[in-house]
Amino acid sequence: MVLTKRVVIVALFSAMGSAPLLTSPAFGEVIFEDNFDDQPDWTSTMFSTEKMQKRSRGAVLPNGWDLIYQDTKWSPETGYINNHASLEILETNADKARGGEGKAAVMWRESHSLGWLNWASDSQLWKYLEGGYEELYVEFYIRFSDNWWQRSRGNTGNWTSKILRVGSWDGVGDEVNGAAGSLGPIVFWDYKQDDYGMRNVLAFRGGPWGENYRFNGQYSDGVSLNYTKNTAGNEEDGKNPLHTNALTGAPLVSSSTAWHEDVFGPPAHWTKMAFYVKMNSAPGVKDGVFRQWINGHRIVNKENVPWVMENSENIMVKWNYIAIGGNDYLQPIPNEQRFEDWYAIDDLVIHSSMPYEKQMVAPNPPVGIGIK
Repeated sequence: MVLTKRVVIVALFSAMGSAPLLTSPAFGEVIFEDNFDDQPDWTSTMFSTEKMQKRSRGAVLPNGWDLIYQDTKWSPETGYINNHASLEILETNADKARGGEGKAAVMWRESHSLGWLNWASDSQLWKYLEGGYEELYVEFYIRFSDNWWQRSRGNTGNWTSKILRVGSWDGVGDEVNGAAGSLGPIVFWDYKQDDYGMRNVLAFRGGPWGENYRFNGQYSDGVSLNYTKNTAGNEEDGKNPLHTNALTGAPLVSSSTAWHEDVFGPPAHWTKMAFYVKMNSAPGVKDGVFRQWINGHRIVNKENVPWVMENSENIMVKWNYIAIGGNDYLQPIPNEQRFEDWYAIDDLVIHSSMPYEKQMVAPNPPVGIGIK
C-alpha cells in the first residue's frame, strides 16, 4: 500500500529525532479511513438493486461502511451492460484511483428527467461513528471525469450534485431523509456551476433530531459562495487564502469568476478537500464552527453556527455520521442518450479534531554528524 503524505512526514520526523509534531494531538484520533484499495470489488447494484441497502439487514457493502442509498437507472444489473451503477469500487477502475493504481469510490451521475425537477442518480455511502464526537475533521481527494458536463465553461445551469454530508442521527429512524425527523444537525457540500461560475454550495441544517431543522429562520440554512472573492479573510488570523487557479497558478481570491477547471483542474487532476465541524457549547448558543479547505487553504470559516438550538428536552447531540456521494440533479441531455459522467473520491480520512493550521517549523538538522 502506498504511504500517504501524513504517514511519510511522521516517519521523517521520527527518523530525525525531532519532536513529534504530527502525532495524534495535532490531528486528533483517526476515527476512520479508507483508500478503497483493499475493498472487494463492489457496485451499488452488484448484489441488490434496492435503493436502501443496510449492513444491519444483511446487505453486502464495502468493508467498514453501514449503508448505501442508491438510485441507478442504467447499469448492467438493470439491463444496460454498457452503463454503470451509481457507485463503483472496482479493480478495473484503477485508472480512476489516485496514483493510477488501486481503487477509488467512483460516483456515476446520470442525466435523467422524469418530466419535472427531479433528483435522479444517487450514491450515498454512509458511515456511522459509534458514540459520536463534539468535533469532526474530514478530508479526501476528488477528481472529475474527462467528459464531466460542467468541464466546459458554456455548460451552466442549476444542475447540482451532493458530494458530502456530515451530521447527527438519532440511531433509530431514517438515516438519509432529513425531513423524516431523525437527522440534525447536518452540513452538506454540493457541486454546482451556474452563470456566475463555479459555486461552493453549502447547506446547513439544525438540531437536535426532529427539531429546528431549518433553524426556525434564526440562521441561514444555505449559502452559494464563489471560490474567489468570497474566500477573502477566511484563512487563519483573517488573512486571505493562498489557493490558486489550477490552470494558471494565479491567486483565486483576487479573481472575478472561476470555472470548473480553474478550481478543480484539467482531467486527471486531484483536488484535496477538507471540512471541520464543531458543535456549539449549549442549546441556542451561536458558537458552533464550520470550516472548509481546498488544497490546504481555508476558504470558509464560520464560528457562529447554532447547530443545536433550544429544544423541548434541552439536549445536545453529537456528530455521528458522514456520507460521501449523493443525489444528483442533472438533466441537460435527453434520457435516450443515457449520458453518464463521474467523479472519484480517494484517500478519505476522518479525525476527531481539527489539525493544526499554522505552518509547522521544519525540524533542526541532525547534530553530531561530521565528515571524516
